[in-house]
Amino acid sequence: MTKKHISIQQKYSIKNGNYIFTDFYEKTQEKVTLILNSYEKSEKAEKAIGVLLNVFKENFYQKSNDIKTRLQSTIREMNWHLTAFFNRENCKFEMSAVICVIKNGIAYFIQTGRLIIYAFADKLTPIGLDIHNNFEESFHVPILGIKESELQIKVLTLELKRDTDILILPFLFAKELNTLLENKKDFLKTFDNLFLESAEPIVHIVATEMHSHYRPRRKFRINAKTTGRFMLIVIIVATAYVVFGRKWGQGFLSSGKEFISEKKKSLIDYRSLLQNMPYPGFEVKDWQWISPVEITMPPFFDAENIYIITGNELTCVKKNTFQLRWKAAFDGEIKDVESLRDEKLLIIDVRGNHSLLDKAHGKIEWQKAKPATHEKFYKQSPQVIPIDYIRDGRLEQNYYILSNKNVVRLILAGKGDVIAEEVFVNRIDYISDYDYVEKCFYICMDRKIIKVDLIIL
Repeated sequence: MTKKHISIQQKYSIKNGNYIFTDFYEKTQEKVTLILNSYEKSEKAEKAIGVLLNVFKENFYQKSNDIKTRLQSTIREMNWHLTAFFNRENCKFEMSAVICVIKNGIAYFIQTGRLIIYAFADKLTPIGLDIHNNFEESFHVPILGIKESELQIKVLTLELKRDTDILILPFLFAKELNTLLENKKDFLKTFDNLFLESAEPIVHIVATEMHSHYRPRRKFRINAKTTGRFMLIVIIVATAYVVFGRKWGQGFLSSGKEFISEKKKSLIDYRSLLQNMPYPGFEVKDWQWISPVEITMPPFFDAENIYIITGNELTCVKKNTFQLRWKAAFDGEIKDVESLRDEKLLIIDVRGNHSLLDKAHGKIEWQKAKPATHEKFYKQSPQVIPIDYIRDGRLEQNYYILSNKNVVRLILAGKGDVIAEEVFVNRIDYISDYDYVEKCFYICMDRKIIKVDLIIL
């Protein structure tokens, strides 16, 4: 029996008009990646990418199990929304896209524009559009944003029989590759060199075979020998827990506790037996969600979702995958959001209207005008976010996060020492509270959200 291990290497730059979204979690059966590329380097290109990314997440992740149907309907919606964006912004530029889905040993592709796909198993094979067609004047390139009748939406498939490498890159870089190389190792070496150069977006997906052999299990019988072994294991595990694992185990338990109720605090002051625990530090994750418009308030979250406020709209996306769940629009600009029990949100806008919203579906249950005055929410800098070491059981002391302009620092509360520091290129607009479930916090810069993990160094 064989299974496929799927891994991905990627490189992109939103500033250069390209972006790659990946959903390649180890335990998921369906691996997904979206590659977007524009030869336009401007703020409008970034906005267009944000529009396409939101449309993709809103349409692709549906209950239908038919991958081909989902791919076709998603690319149609992306094309329609990009056309509307061009009309709204009074602009037009090339936008290429490739969606790749791998499931049950089969790779599915939808290809538009000037992105080339190669597969290398026994030999190098182009998938869909061939690079040579791009240089023929008579060849019609199906670019996103054209008339729907002119858009080619054929779904291509590739059976991953053996170890297979899937390569996706712009045709300008593809023409530099020596496609006559028959040796796979030599060809991949020339391809990997593009990662060291300015080639972007570029994707390298590797599907390798994992062999597993079934072995019949012996029947489990309870006897004196088995009981003795079991008791010995219990003693060893208990000893290791007392000496080494107390705080690490508490970290996992605290995540489960916060998942049930983020606001519940433990009153028991557990102190570790090990006094010289390592300090925590920052690990910045690549941002995975772009808002079509500027974010106007700090994001907030619950155990499963992140909520983003953009003017009069509230957007709900899933943690980690950043999959769009729902959007809700209100009459006035949102000024206050409170999380209530029974999966409800209380929304207050600048006009003093109060609304009750259902978290699960984003449905507004009622709206009423209430007398209220709200000052405009200004971007605050510096911002201080405390971290309770009891709620994050990996820690031994209290810390707090300080953000000022484009810098984030981790401060040891007991001494005031700076333990870690992260400097960003752009100014920080907002910073969320500390997420005790995911052990992270979220930073907003204009329309981008960045996830920053708190790791133990």
